[in-house]
Amino acid sequence: MRPGYLILGLVTLSAVIGLLVSRDPERSAAMSQMYRDAALSGETKQIVLALLALGLGGFIVYLTMSRR
Repeated sequence: MRPGYLILGLVTLSAVIGLLVSRDPERSAAMSQMYRDAALSGETKQIVLALLALGLGGFIVYLTMSRR
């Protein structure tokens, strides 16, 4: 099976499951509450973004220095 068909099938399955979940008001409310509970606070988001920026910067420096 070609990878394109596999990805298309997974996207279609995800869309169908999303439609089924969003039609049920109780499940939809539960999913919304779950997303709100899993969200990071403002300060935590800033720390995570700073760590990602430092990691990406370090990786770029590593690639720059290792190519010489």
